[in-house]
Amino acid sequence: MRIPTTDAKLLRDLASATAPERWAEFLAAYRGPMLDYLRGSFPGVDADDMVQETLLAVAAQLPRYRYDPAHRGRFRSYLLGILRNKARAALRAGGRAAARDAAFAAAAAERAEAARSEAEEREWRHAVYEIALREVLDDPALQERTKQVFLRTAMHGESPEAVAAAFGMRRNAVDQAKNRVLARLKAKIVALEGV
Repeated sequence: MRIPTTDAKLLRDLASATAPERWAEFLAAYRGPMLDYLRGSFPGVDADDMVQETLLAVAAQLPRYRYDPAHRGRFRSYLLGILRNKARAALRAGGRAAARDAAFAAAAAERAEAARSEAEEREWRHAVYEIALREVLDDPALQERTKQVFLRTAMHGESPEAVAAAFGMRRNAVDQAKNRVLARLKAKIVALEGV
């Protein structure tokens, strides 16, 4: 990497803003070494952006900057310090953004997993319910009339009064028949879930 020699008159002209065309000379001298330094020391940053930000900072600071290599150090050290600080700030900001993005992605994955687990749990419970219902209704010990009362009230949503009238039963008997089947169904579900 070629390190340019500092031209004090160039710095004075840029600081006084009397010769803005001299920025082309400054860029020709310093842009290449700045890019080389960034690509070698900070490969994770956008080198062109960092050079641009550094040039903006230098342009803002030059009117107050006094070039005095004997007492204040070399200009290239000053320029390198600004460039390094800009690159570090970009990496920190990128790290925070990456950490934030990773946290959002982890939270989204966790929510998706929870939703998937809930869906699987619902499917499982539905499957257990279907098996239990089939086994209860297929039980030969269950009277046909009790089965029909249950199906019409619990499964098809008919009113207990209409079912009682259809089977010539009292309303209370319809409720009892339905509740007997529900109790058997709950017991069967508990037994299946315990397996």
